[in-house]
Amino acid sequence: MIRRLVLLLLWSVAAAAAETAHPERLRDVDRASLGYTYGAGGFAAAYDPPPPGSYTLPVVRRVGDHPLLRPDGGGTTLGRTKGRRLAVVSFVYATCVDVAGCPLANAVLRRVDRALAADPALARDVRLVTISFDPERDTPARMAALRRLYRPRTRWRFLTTSDAATLVPLLADFDQPVAKLRFADGEWSGLFRHVLKVFLVDRKNGVRNVYSAGFLDPQLVVNDLRTLAAERPATARVADASAFR
Repeated sequence: MIRRLVLLLLWSVAAAAAETAHPERLRDVDRASLGYTYGAGGFAAAYDPPPPGSYTLPVVRRVGDHPLLRPDGGGTTLGRTKGRRLAVVSFVYATCVDVAGCPLANAVLRRVDRALAADPALARDVRLVTISFDPERDTPARMAALRRLYRPRTRWRFLTTSDAATLVPLLADFDQPVAKLRFADGEWSGLFRHVLKVFLVDRKNGVRNVYSAGFLDPQLVVNDLRTLAAERPATARVADASAFR
């Protein structure tokens, strides 16, 4: 497993190097922005997540439906992707090399995917959804390649949008800030300034938790999912499992 995670990170680094505009010019990017986004640091959970059902999760905000593209290029929406299920939604870009950013989100969702695979009843009630905020480069084909790298064992979706105009209202709805990092002359560096956020969304599209780098622990995410899954009888959950394929 460790070897595979290393290979995944190396793939991201290689892709980023190939697509960064003039890597030698990165020193010209605003240092405050670059340090904020790509500052060194690791993550280790410093707490034991509370047991499922021992707490409640209030609705933080509600999100609407938005058009997306599947890895095969076909159109879909967030609503059709998740249906009346729980969802864990993560916004990334494929060539991100911020160790406390997109690679961390992908690694945590991979562990959540494995935990769900070991609990089929919960897995039927959950969708993991990874959405790119770099539609210029993260085409459906690239998202398909990213999916193959992570080899999901559950219905973990890797999606993108058709263009920036479609992406902007989606990011605004989730309150997910993203901005291109540019050189002093305005040319895009190929990097983004972004805040790591992973969203826990309930069956009625209410955001029930927002995980950041210091709060993103796979066991906590799974416990939160189990907490929400217990909010109504299991028979009702099974009825929703076939909706919105």
